[in-house]
Amino acid sequence: MKEFIKKMRNIYPVSDEAIRLLLENTEKLEVSKGSLLIRDGIVEKYIYFIVKGFARGYFYKDGKDITIWFASPGMSLLSMNAYVDASAGYENVELLEDCELLRISNERLNLLFRENIEIANWGRRMSDLVILNLEKLFMERYFVPAAERYYSLIHHNPEILQKSSLRHIASYLGISQVSLSRIRAGIQ
Repeated sequence: MKEFIKKMRNIYPVSDEAIRLLLENTEKLEVSKGSLLIRDGIVEKYIYFIVKGFARGYFYKDGKDITIWFASPGMSLLSMNAYVDASAGYENVELLEDCELLRISNERLNLLFRENIEIANWGRRMSDLVILNLEKLFMERYFVPAAERYYSLIHHNPEILQKSSLRHIASYLGISQVSLSRIRAGIQ
């Protein structure tokens, strides 16, 4: 839990009181590797925070799953559609390791946001970072060659390479597994 709190404070400097308030409104869960935590087409009522473990978000297109993000301790797992407007989401969330999670209902978290400015600012800052990461992914897919995207991943997110399959990494980079293998062969 100490690492989770540290990562919370790296996002926004919340007080011990704000952390206590958030934690007492969450439920601690231990969920096994391979579990599908969030499913597309469902109005998800909860947001999860990773205390320990690793996960990925993906959607289906043309019979293939396309990885759109990875999440590690301190990050949230949620369906944005369900959270923002209570509609069914397009994403699935798969746990790539056994995970220790905190779960809170969308309704309860929004109440905490209204009642506590520190928690609200933490949530806003967390959303800002998600948007920034998605924008970066979008820009890289269109303007950065595949090999450079892979080198960037090695440099900035080596954890992904250690905890995810090559299929998921290729999908995340927007390339085929064959292309990823060629890129890797050129640098090893």
